Amino acid sequence: MKQEEILLYQDMETKEQTCVDVSMDNITRAAAALGALLEAAGAAGAGADPELRVRRLAERAARLDALNVAGMLAAATEGGGARLADRLAAAARAGAALRDRHARLDALAHPRGAPDAALARSDAARADGGARALLAELEATFGWLDAPPLRAPAAEPALGCAEGRARALRAALAVRAALRAERDQPPARLRLAAVRERLRRLARLRDQLAAALARHLNNTLIHLGNEANLAGEGAQDGRPHRHHAELLPYAPFMRWLKQMDEKAFEALEKVYAGTWARVYERELRAACEQARAALQAAPPERADPLLDAVLTTVEGICNTEQDFCAQFFFLDVDVKAESDDEKSERGDACARAGGDTRRLMAELFPSLEQELVALVGHIERHDPYGAMRALACVGRRVLGAGEAAGAGEARWARAALAAVAVAAKRSADRAIADRVEALPDAVKQAARRPKCGLLSFLAELEALGAACERIFAAGGRRADLDRWYVLLGGAMLRAIAAADHPRTPRAVLQMENFHRLHGVLSALRAAPLEALRRECRARYADALRAYVTQYFGRPLDKLAQFFEGVAEAVAGGVREDEVCYRAAYSKHELRRLLGLYPAHEVRKSLHRLYRTVEKHLSEEGGLLQVVWRAMQEEFIAQHLALQARIAACYPGAGLTMPLTTQDILDAFSDIAREH
Repeated sequence: MKQEEILLYQDMETKEQTCVDVSMDNITRAAAALGALLEAAGAAGAGADPELRVRRLAERAARLDALNVAGMLAAATEGGGARLADRLAAAARAGAALRDRHARLDALAHPRGAPDAALARSDAARADGGARALLAELEATFGWLDAPPLRAPAAEPALGCAEGRARALRAALAVRAALRAERDQPPARLRLAAVRERLRRLARLRDQLAAALARHLNNTLIHLGNEANLAGEGAQDGRPHRHHAELLPYAPFMRWLKQMDEKAFEALEKVYAGTWARVYERELRAACEQARAALQAAPPERADPLLDAVLTTVEGICNTEQDFCAQFFFLDVDVKAESDDEKSERGDACARAGGDTRRLMAELFPSLEQELVALVGHIERHDPYGAMRALACVGRRVLGAGEAAGAGEARWARAALAAVAVAAKRSADRAIADRVEALPDAVKQAARRPKCGLLSFLAELEALGAACERIFAAGGRRADLDRWYVLLGGAMLRAIAAADHPRTPRAVLQMENFHRLHGVLSALRAAPLEALRRECRARYADALRAYVTQYFGRPLDKLAQFFEGVAEAVAGGVREDEVCYRAAYSKHELRRLLGLYPAHEVRKSLHRLYRTVEKHLSEEGGLLQVVWRAMQEEFIAQHLALQARIAACYPGAGLTMPLTTQDILDAFSDIAREH
């Protein structure tokens, strides 16, 4: 091709040289040669070197311009002006055609632009940029609306097998991604009719997929629930139901429905709750009835393990169900706010128990609290301390004691058991309140006995304290126990203070019962009872002193009255050693009074006093020796006071008390042994 071009150029040069020396015929031949040149250049342009070809054409054009000028001068001198004008017009047209061809050739030779072809280059660049932008736009649109899973989605996906579920899930995720991406598209793209039509088809596909998923899952849920009811399959040992494993593969579809069709999702949630609520109600009722039957033939102490077994079953069922529901229904997760590529794996999602979890679990276990409260009531009727046992057992569960794992998790079961614990606490408080209200009746019953003795509620408090200490030894709400102790102790203290008996002195009644109450409260060893213990001790001491003062009195009464007069005289200014000179307080009068109290008479009066004390005090009180010792100390104190007054006022008179201190001690000891 290059050889033909070279020959053509050589022929053109020969013709140009000839035209310089000839007339108008030469000009015609030059024009013909120019046309041939252009035709040859157009035909050979694709295979030649563009740069070289352009330079040569420019040189040849300059030569042709010179040739044309020479031809026009020659024609003008020969008189061919008219023909010259025609030829000029033809040359102008040929020049225009040449410029057009030159522009096309320049665009081909300089696609990225040379300084002498700026206009052609900009046009070509715009055309190329437009083509590339169009291609990118088409690729983005097809990538958005024509993803592979969207090209041939199944109208009715086969959700019964793993492969069918995988295909359906890919299609569902692709539909979700396409419809969600609409809000991020530029407005110009959304105005395209084809795009709008494709979006409408995807929306219809979304509705079809949602309907197919909802229909299949609804049938599956009902079928599994019917199977569980017919077969009696249970989770009373804490094992999960079979339906958990069969439904978990559908969890991604539930997440998709929650995002794309919330009404269908809520309908499936209601179907699940309604179906399995009946199953769980039957299982929990059977567990509670079994425990009630076992309690009828078991001692009260067996209530703790029986109730604990029921609570273990309840917690196992509820915790397993909460874990499943959190994974299957994506509870308390705003799936609409999640990004498309975000995974919602919820292996430990049970740690959250928000509003959705509480609502669904309450729908699944509507009668749980009622059944457990009824069981607690049965234990309360079976055992006087049943409410305390239930409160301690349930309280340990609520507080997390004995839980193997997840002590920090917000479990719905724990909240449900907390309500049961509140009911048990109310029952226990009511039992304590009933005991407080029964205290006046216990005092009235004691008044019917010949001797009051210890009031019956003291033994009840001792039994209650021993039982509750065993019940709460493993943990529980110790604060409630201490509060009960304070409530009962304070009420008993007031009841004793107000008690009365027709045949038992009030001081004896209070002395014995305050002493016993102090012992019971001390045995409980509860710090909040310290104030009550001190008050009981003080009231007991006051009652003992009052009784000794009242019934022991002054066994040497006439001597006591005599020395009271002596004390008044001394107080009036008489010296102690001069009192004996007064007739009323003479040595003779004192000797006469001392003769009134021989040793055997004193012993006889002490015998009578001991029998009186023995008649007043009760055997269960155990205070006879205590009171007798207090009277002995009182007698010795009076005896020593009188002996000191004789020594001070009647020195050297040889007057002494009828009994020595040792005689008094021996007399009291002998009397105590005799009786």
